[in-house]
Amino acid sequence: MNRAKRKRRRGQARRGARNLRTRSFPCPDDLWNEVELFARERDLGAPAAAARVLLRSGLAVERRVRELATARDWQIERAWTELKKIAAGDREFGSWGEIEKAAERARQRIRERAAASVPTIAST
Repeated sequence: MNRAKRKRRRGQARRGARNLRTRSFPCPDDLWNEVELFARERDLGAPAAAARVLLRSGLAVERRVRELATARDWQIERAWTELKKIAAGDREFGSWGEIEKAAERARQRIRERAAASVPTIAST
């Protein structure tokens, strides 16, 4: 193999490896000690591997928090809109008596399911 091809191949390998190198960033000693402890507890080897795991999971948690906040805001907005419609008389709310009847029907179904799931002792 000629020299130019070997150089090109070595250069390509280094470029790929360069993307996997850890980044340098300032980190207080006490925080880095926690990362090292996390790496030891999980048998991750290097603290850099633990830092990657923690970064990935932390980002996933933050993404879920944003999604949940958006969903919560949407639910509050919908409930407020419904409440305003009920207050304006545009929507029927129903009476507390109807709500109590529905709750009693639900309790009755729960009792029936519980009774059906109890095994009976067959006499032989």
